[in-house]
Amino acid sequence: MRREPGGTRGGGEEKRISKYSMENILRDAGRKPVVFAFISYRCGHCKRLLPYLESLCQEMPDVIFKKVDVNTSNDLVQEFAIDGVPDIFLYKNGVLYNRITGANKDLLLSNLTELRHQN
Repeated sequence: MRREPGGTRGGGEEKRISKYSMENILRDAGRKPVVFAFISYRCGHCKRLLPYLESLCQEMPDVIFKKVDVNTSNDLVQEFAIDGVPDIFLYKNGVLYNRITGANKDLLLSNLTELRHQN
């Protein structure tokens, strides 16, 4: 997503996300919604979804977006039982709100709209 040095929005430099860093992101997010998008840069559906995620990142500064590359995060792939990509996890207040498997832009947008308007 958008690159911000040292920021939590886009994660600064692209780096491998671990279970520990996911927990820290969720804790530090407070009441902000958090999106973890499990993707592969070799996946056609993921390649088509990435520009949309980038646009959402720009349009929704109150949401934290993080990409998780399934090719470099095998421990998370196993932990979250990822068997296809894209696979998107939406959190609010550190709690899983929904999991969206596939590149369903409409479902993602409606879920984010709901999450953003929850107290």
